[in-house]
Amino acid sequence: MRDEKLLELIRADANAGMERLIREYSGLVFTVCRARLERVCDSSEIEDCVSEVFLKFYAGLGAFKPKASIKTYLCVLARNLSLNCLRKRGGAVPLEGLSVELPAGSDAAEEAVKRRLFEQVLDEIKRMGSPDSEILIRKYYLGYDSKTIARELGMTVSNVDTRAHRAMARLRKALGEENGNKH
Repeated sequence: MRDEKLLELIRADANAGMERLIREYSGLVFTVCRARLERVCDSSEIEDCVSEVFLKFYAGLGAFKPKASIKTYLCVLARNLSLNCLRKRGGAVPLEGLSVELPAGSDAAEEAVKRRLFEQVLDEIKRMGSPDSEILIRKYYLGYDSKTIARELGMTVSNVDTRAHRAMARLRKALGEENGNKH
């Protein structure tokens, strides 16, 4: 169903419209939430996150101005709410559960190159060990600010920023050397 028709249905009959929206997009939303949460959360927490995505969509419907498709908007909501769930849980971030999100329509060769680069970056981050790997993942993958990272890891903000800066320099150097770009 086209976005305009679906929005009209939701506005005319909220129950029928939301049922249709959930039927069409619950699989996608679940996949996005599970990709971020499966290594950290149990299935009921993932399902709660999926439910929250649809609740947030409905709650914000009055102000919803489609700049993008409903599908894109739901994916962004799912990603952001999954990150919020991870932030609330605290604790170590499992590096094995991380994945790269590629835009729809990427060709297979481009997608393979980006996935390989992501794997190389993740391998280098794993080699750094804690707390540097934790800082980089929280800061650049999960989007935490330095103050939050410092509080969760029991460090000062200055220490987090310094370690992040130095770890990024090591990462750039390692990836440059690995790809034949000696500095």
